[in-house]
Amino acid sequence: MSAQVVVTLDTGTLALHDAQLDYYGKRAAAACGAQVQPTDSGLPEGDFTVYVWDITDGQQRLTAQLKGHEGPVWKVAWAHPKFGSLLASCGYDMRVIIWKEVGTQWQKAFVEGSHSASVNDVAFCPWEHGCRLACASSDGTVSVLTYVAAEARWARTTFQAHACGAQSVSWMPAVPRDNHGPVMRLATGGCDNSVCIWKCEDEVWTQEMPALLPAHTDWVRQVAWRPDGTSTVASGSWDKTVVIWKQEMDGQPWRQMAKIAAPGKVEGVAWSVTGSILVVSSDEGETVLYREAHDGRFEEIGTCGEAGHADAPRPGGGVGPPAAVAFDAPSAQSPEPPAMSADAVQQQSVLESFGMS
Repeated sequence: MSAQVVVTLDTGTLALHDAQLDYYGKRAAAACGAQVQPTDSGLPEGDFTVYVWDITDGQQRLTAQLKGHEGPVWKVAWAHPKFGSLLASCGYDMRVIIWKEVGTQWQKAFVEGSHSASVNDVAFCPWEHGCRLACASSDGTVSVLTYVAAEARWARTTFQAHACGAQSVSWMPAVPRDNHGPVMRLATGGCDNSVCIWKCEDEVWTQEMPALLPAHTDWVRQVAWRPDGTSTVASGSWDKTVVIWKQEMDGQPWRQMAKIAAPGKVEGVAWSVTGSILVVSSDEGETVLYREAHDGRFEEIGTCGEAGHADAPRPGGGVGPPAAVAFDAPSAQSPEPPAMSADAVQQQSVLESFGMS
């Protein structure tokens, strides 16, 4: 498998927590949060900006610096171009900001400040469901913001997702059903070490049952729905593992296909556009690529970094040693969720989760 670096962004001394390409891969947006400098208020100080670069033809041209957050910005997300140039950002200041590009200028289209703790992740839904944004917060809830075009406003729904805080959210790709439109489903991961699946009917979100069995022993930092038309979700945890979940048919229990051992605490998981490759990043600074084998195992096929892509060596030469074994059933007993902490401890935990201790 050969690959090459298309463009490298020179970010100087910026402390970036997330970066996302737009639909066409021509622009990159990044969430910035400077290193923590404690003050009497207990909040960090620094550059809390969303940066946007034009990376067409391998160039790097800074086109926008979006200022509106009052704390570190954790995540950014682009909407489908059907809705224009929309970019969402979320952060430690408990805010979600939806930015809209008008001409050559960006402006705040909507500011959501209803969460009572850090907002850790945002994700726009598939365009088939309209313009909707899911937001995961340390207050334990997930909110869904929906643009109501007829009334020119953003409507908000919310549901309790993870008692100790929600860390990540991912939409199921739109899959047509016989005589019905695609169903809206979300996967979430949280500080209670669990992964949950949610379904929306008549704008009401409910958890799908039976619930997924316990598989992680630490925070679930990222969940990612596989974009291949199947009900497959990857979850990455601070317990240094990635679990691949699968549901064969609607209504059936989710099972664990595989469990991958990561080199460090997992900070991110993502699928390629076709769902054929899984990318896992850890706090050790490693990004590893995996591919599903014919027997359901996930094999390491390479690593990716600033120097480019490197194939995974196999003993005796070649590429692609198995990096994961088929799933072994977990203990039936669920691990005890961590106890709720005081506000100050919770704030520090959120900062540490994004490498700002």
